Amino acid sequence: MVYKHQQFVLDAESKKVFDENGKELRLTGNAYRMLVFLCKNKHGNLTAIGEYLDFANDYTENHIRQYRYKINSIIGYDIVEYKNGVYSLVGELRELDKIERNTDLLREDNVKSVKNIMDKINTKFIIVPAIIASALLLLSFFDWPYGYYTLLRVIVSIIAVYYAYYLYTAIKLQNFWFWALISIAILFNPIVPIYLGDKTIWGIIDVVVAGFFISLIIKFRKE
Repeated sequence: MVYKHQQFVLDAESKKVFDENGKELRLTGNAYRMLVFLCKNKHGNLTAIGEYLDFANDYTENHIRQYRYKINSIIGYDIVEYKNGVYSLVGELRELDKIERNTDLLREDNVKSVKNIMDKINTKFIIVPAIIASALLLLSFFDWPYGYYTLLRVIVSIIAVYYAYYLYTAIKLQNFWFWALISIAILFNPIVPIYLGDKTIWGIIDVVVAGFFISLIIKFRKE
């Protein structure tokens, strides 16, 4: 059986999952099996999913949430939602008898090929801006003309807005990382500057923000 969703295609016979552009995804193990369960049943609670995975094992909510997170992260969309103790597959799903060739199956959705290319570019996490921001923030400890600090404000605020936009559009996240980036953009904005007076305070803030950008690289580059 082949399950065709707007965001993925699951071929139960070959045990493979493809994204909406026909690219094979590395979704394996219990996360893959949980997706199969949801394709078959549309929704289920901890007990039902645990029995499907392996009735002999004692699965906890933490296990299932990890599988849900892995499914959403690898596919790139929040297709599995959790509400009131029930995990559900979001979106329309079609069942097909066979998969001809994944590229042929998805051809009906690929009239928007240019948009798909741009989506791939937009969903790729780029580390260069964060590296630039971290370097400039750490270099601020040296004595520079006033223009350097104005330029620093401009660059850091633009980079913060860029990553906030990336998290909001590509990963659909509005969590700590998103709001921290919004706060950094406001703090460093050159249009309505925030003056804290003491250079020591700004020095501490520069180090903390540089560390934040480095942490951002480690977290989202890894994922």
